[in-house]
Amino acid sequence: MDYTFLLGSLENILGKSYKKARENHAFHCPFCNHRKPKLEINLATNEQGQNPWECWVCETKGRTIRSLLYQLKIPKNQAAEILRYVPKGNDIEYKGISIIELPKELKLLKEASSTSFLANKIKNYLYERGFTDYDFIKYNVGYCTSGEYGGRIIIPSYSESNQLNYFIARTYENAYNKYKNPEISKDIIFFENYINWNQPIILCEGVFDAIAIKRNAIPILGKSLSNTLIKKIISSSNKDIYVALDLDARNKALEISEQFLSYGKRVFLVDLTDKDPSEMGFNNFTELVNPISDGVYQFGKRVRFRESNVA
Repeated sequence: MDYTFLLGSLENILGKSYKKARENHAFHCPFCNHRKPKLEINLATNEQGQNPWECWVCETKGRTIRSLLYQLKIPKNQAAEILRYVPKGNDIEYKGISIIELPKELKLLKEASSTSFLANKIKNYLYERGFTDYDFIKYNVGYCTSGEYGGRIIIPSYSESNQLNYFIARTYENAYNKYKNPEISKDIIFFENYINWNQPIILCEGVFDAIAIKRNAIPILGKSLSNTLIKKIISSSNKDIYVALDLDARNKALEISEQFLSYGKRVFLVDLTDKDPSEMGFNNFTELVNPISDGVYQFGKRVRFRESNVA
């Protein structure tokens, strides 16, 4: 296969390359700026549909050229042009993450007129779910009245580098299909840009729960953790994990707990009884997980502690 155009496109971004074994090419790494070309990229797609790349100095790495372009913050139009020359299997994955955009019909609540009947209706609905006016601003909460996401509240999520990585779209009316979310990979960390990985982390099911909890909470968008989130928690310096899943997900909560216990983390199971955090509200949830001081937690009377025998 001819990789001339792909190689040329990468050299326009990274500078001159040096041919290595097979279709591997070495570049100077933009992440650590080492004086030698230590960033190796495999232009040939492997059997898993991937083009692995890695810097042998700073160990920054990924499995696709899509992920490399994403980390380099290449504009989506330029990235899409480059990915035309990547063997089939990578460009689709890139679109799933980097080309996500908020609906063009989105209206932000923080900008809504105080006399808007619909905006006030949505605000009142969210107040009942534990939101505050500050939350509308902090999380860029909005809504759509038309288009694909018409009749839905939009809450975006941003990565650690403040790039949009997902959003949820929930109806503010009584409807059978409550959620209509973008059809892209959920292997992300929702609200990642707000997480302090040096402090105790609270895992909850939904975005509304995380906002109601108001402290270092990560919604897992269901009852399973993404691989990206698991790896991030395991590698973080924080030792304390609070698992606050709904009562009907108790078995899953135990499974998640055991997983982190095996890596030496301390796990606290939060007994939510018959309500989720967004229904309980901030004050009631705080009674279960009481902060002694910023980032330091003690056992609430209904928090169960489980610790492994790992030394």
